[in-house]
Amino acid sequence: MTSPFIRRFPHAATIVAIVAIVGCATGIEVKVGFNEHADFAKYHTWGWKLDGSIKDPVWARRFQSVLSEELAVHGLKEVPAEQAELWAIVHARLDVKTQVASYAPDWGYGWGPYGSAWAYDSTVEYQVPVGTIILDLVDTKQKQIVWRGRAAGTIQADKTNEEREQRLVSIIKQWFAVFPPIPKSADSSTYKPH
Repeated sequence: MTSPFIRRFPHAATIVAIVAIVGCATGIEVKVGFNEHADFAKYHTWGWKLDGSIKDPVWARRFQSVLSEELAVHGLKEVPAEQAELWAIVHARLDVKTQVASYAPDWGYGWGPYGSAWAYDSTVEYQVPVGTIILDLVDTKQKQIVWRGRAAGTIQADKTNEEREQRLVSIIKQWFAVFPPIPKSADSSTYKPH
């Protein structure tokens, strides 16, 4: 079954295929999707937003640190969330959980204090399996996801911190192997990302 994000942005399939090939080579199932109309060149800063899914504060800080190092390579500087152009929101599950997401096609997702609950007109319920990590990059002005990375069956609770961190570094590098993505309006032969 194709995710609603990929169905909404069908031309993202090329990037997804590239990342999936890299993921298969390492045994990690990774997927990436993005809004092909988003202008990634306008983003220069990002901020960390917790969703409460990473219960261990040390592991949350390590995830943030690894992500910060990778995004810096791509020209994005970490700043406090309230000053950021993008929010990085991680949804991590070390066991199977039911996730409920309410959204409105015209307004995007509404999460807590930075969403608008009255704009919801659809609710989706889905299972997030063991070891799944989802990273959303959300445009802070539009309050919409512009990029999403997903890795399934990758981070197990019974692994050592070192083993989990090695897997995390590998996942993040695979997600951002082609970043920023090439916008639909750009000529891929002359497009120069950060």
